[in-house]
Amino acid sequence: MNNHSVKFLLSAAFFVALINTPVRAAVTPAEAAKLNSELTPLGAERSGNASGSIPAWSGGYKGMPAGHKPGSMNSDPFPDEKPVLVINSKNAAAYKDQLSQTVQLLLQQNPEWRLDVYPTHRTASAPEAFYNYTKTNAATAQLSGDGVGVTHAYGGIPFPLPKNGSEVLWNHFLSWKGVGVEMEGGMYMVDSKGRSSLTAALKMDGFYRYALPGGEKDFDGFFQWHRSLTTAPGRSAGEALIGIWPQDFTSQQPGSWQYMPGQRRVRKLPNVQFDTPNFLMSGLTQFDEAYGFFGSPEQYDWKLVGKKEMYIPYNTNKLFSVTPEELLTPKVLNPNVIRWELHRVWEVEATLKPGVRNVVPKRRVYMDEDTWAIVMADLWDSQNKLYRGAINYPVVNYDLPGVVMRPFMSIDFQQQAYTLGELDTKYLPVTPKPRSFYSAEALVQDALR
Repeated sequence: MNNHSVKFLLSAAFFVALINTPVRAAVTPAEAAKLNSELTPLGAERSGNASGSIPAWSGGYKGMPAGHKPGSMNSDPFPDEKPVLVINSKNAAAYKDQLSQTVQLLLQQNPEWRLDVYPTHRTASAPEAFYNYTKTNAATAQLSGDGVGVTHAYGGIPFPLPKNGSEVLWNHFLSWKGVGVEMEGGMYMVDSKGRSSLTAALKMDGFYRYALPGGEKDFDGFFQWHRSLTTAPGRSAGEALIGIWPQDFTSQQPGSWQYMPGQRRVRKLPNVQFDTPNFLMSGLTQFDEAYGFFGSPEQYDWKLVGKKEMYIPYNTNKLFSVTPEELLTPKVLNPNVIRWELHRVWEVEATLKPGVRNVVPKRRVYMDEDTWAIVMADLWDSQNKLYRGAINYPVVNYDLPGVVMRPFMSIDFQQQAYTLGELDTKYLPVTPKPRSFYSAEALVQDALR
């Protein structure tokens, strides 16, 4: 073997080792120091924009509505404000650079629909412990594998100064939602004829274990534990579901178990991610559409496009003040109760990897800069035609405090139908239930009582 061959083999070996080595967040001490100055504690731009239409962040919403009922989110934080702009099918072209493809198509297909745009309020916040963990993570967090996991991060945003699309996506997964939470709400579908139906009424317990202050020493690697009980409709009442989701899909896999009262047994579900139809939504949407994107990111290459200003729903607590029947209008939600604002978002484009199967080969997601949560998504089919879309609704939760994405909507443009998930009447921080509560054994024991 000659010297050139040896050098080539050594170079190739080094390259293979390099691409299989976890990627460290390339954040310098000077960059991390920005979290105390020009950036918010979670990594958003602290200042407003040049025109003043986006204000500076001043710590988030701190008020409490009169007569507030714990867990309720139906009080409008800004009840006296009026729209400063109305965007409809007639003037949408002037604002197309600040609208998602989904919103543009909805305006085109529904001339009577509109966006009532209000003054922007940056209400997002998180506890001091979450801020402190975020600053630590900035210097230590790493992506594992091909961006399908995060290591050396705990308790806060892992990548407050992101360098690529995978880091932004993991910020979404690990964004602030509380620690222990009790939820009650409904899943709905509106068909092509405008008929709405309840697909599942749920009582839910969530434990965002990753965010538990002081819990890093015995953290088992599963960032989210979830347990739900279906109370309606009657044919599904009594069904129960448990899901656990790992922080690193290279070393651990998600787990889901379902209890069926008719069978009186618990079964492990084979796959509740990717493009598997979501049975809680009557199969109209797929599991990876939840919350804009959910589950392992392994099927896609995630490209960071950049940052931009967009009109997105925000501070939309008013939607909880009407009945589901009033909210669920044909084609799209009732515009009379939806508040839109101008905010900065991160834009990430996902392209399906070669040889991988998913009915959505390309998608684009938009994350609110203040929460890192996905607020919108555009999904294309194999003919590069806009196939589906997502719009999530950030609301102020007065009890956390913070802003959470409730509910989330998925639109199917082919079937001219949409679903609305987690229209919660209750989202209440509580003392987390123990790990044993989120187990298949617990489902069996509760069923036998």
